[in-house]
Amino acid sequence: MTVIPRFLPSMLLAALVAGPVCAADEPPAHKPDEKALRAPALKDKVPLVEKENKCILCHGEKDLWEGERRRLYVSDKDLAGDIHWQKGLRCYDCHGGDSTTTDISKVHSEKAKFLTLKSRKNIPELCGRCHSDINYMRQYQPSMRTDQLAEYRTSGHGKRLEATGDPQVAVCTSCHGGRHHIYAVHDLESPVYPTHVSKTCATCHSDPKIMEGRQYHGRPLGHNQYEEWKQSVHGKALLEKGDRSAPSCNKCHGNHGALPPEIGSVANACGACHAKVAGLFANTQMKHKFEEVGLPGCATCHSNHLIRQPSDEMLGMGEDATCSKCHAQGQHGATLAGAHVARTLRAELDDLSQLIAEAETKTAEAERLGMEVSGPRFDLRKAVDARVNARTLIHSFDPGPVGRALAEGKQAASEVKERAEGAMHEYTARRVWLAVSLVPIAVVVLLLLVYIWRLPIPAATTANAPGDPTPEGRPPDNMERGTI
Repeated sequence: MTVIPRFLPSMLLAALVAGPVCAADEPPAHKPDEKALRAPALKDKVPLVEKENKCILCHGEKDLWEGERRRLYVSDKDLAGDIHWQKGLRCYDCHGGDSTTTDISKVHSEKAKFLTLKSRKNIPELCGRCHSDINYMRQYQPSMRTDQLAEYRTSGHGKRLEATGDPQVAVCTSCHGGRHHIYAVHDLESPVYPTHVSKTCATCHSDPKIMEGRQYHGRPLGHNQYEEWKQSVHGKALLEKGDRSAPSCNKCHGNHGALPPEIGSVANACGACHAKVAGLFANTQMKHKFEEVGLPGCATCHSNHLIRQPSDEMLGMGEDATCSKCHAQGQHGATLAGAHVARTLRAELDDLSQLIAEAETKTAEAERLGMEVSGPRFDLRKAVDARVNARTLIHSFDPGPVGRALAEGKQAASEVKERAEGAMHEYTARRVWLAVSLVPIAVVVLLLLVYIWRLPIPAATTANAPGDPTPEGRPPDNMERGTI
């Protein structure tokens, strides 16, 4: 075990204060040799302090780092949870330098190919040295993507970082856990685990001070997206029901190439999950009209972050109906003919829902009475499916297919209702015929009882011996029933 002299921490601190020896301050003198900065993976469960990795002897001493330099302190807890450390990578694999000595002049020397990080702009490039090298990454995971840096450069974050060097722009460490405690994506503690992504994005995007004055295409970005998303159907599905297929920020905006969807691509973003609806909308004239007037496709009717559970109330020309927002005032070229179609479809949809409810009530009543209604109950699914199909076909903005789906559902629901009513009539008929059949049966039983009662008592089979008393309670042999 390496023994550290008592005076070494003081000497190190004095050296750090006197000269630019830290990773954030030393100017880059050369482009580091990437191969030289990469070391073969070590065995798992390597102790945090090793003979060949003495960086932790200084950077692991909390008392050596104060103020702004405190960021250079690395704790055992950080390294123990870091995916790179777990895979066997050490300080010099990322930062270079000579990790086998405690001599400051050698540790951060140009000869040791020490890599400096002067600003946040250096972080994506640093991570990309390995994560963009498919041959290097293949040894850890054969199917791992290596285009993250290229995507990041196309993102809103990457472009702003490159153009302005904004210190508040998100970089790799902003989302993946920090400088020295990067979690694996699938780790439950990872900030980018599916249930944590939205909260991680909210670290910046819900901060009014950070988001103040920030715009995209001339429009303010705002800072209420996370609060709205939590109340949406997507947020509730993911956070309350644990449905990991429900979208959070990255499902719609992208991961490393995060950007708001453009007007023409909103439907494609939604269509990643809602494929049928997106296909219907893409083949309509309304898609092009939406784009012409600058309406963002799906978000026009369903909103972007505060997406509610769709309901029939959205259709029609009522006060809360979505259609009325444009067709009532003729905005964006909306026509009165479209308003009439919306009213008609809403009325027919309500009729189908009413018919399905009546059929369900009748079927449940017949089942309660003990009638066999498994067939009608199964067939009722046809009506329910037709209603779902009609609701989906509304996105085609074509009343023809919607009307046919509604008609199919009404026919199926009517047939089920008739069969359920027939079962209830059969139940009534059975009870009536049962009552009628009981009358002759009761008469026959009564006549049999009268006949049996009037039958004479048969004579005894053995006579009493002379002088034997007559058994108590037995009438004399010469007496018949009905005589005294």
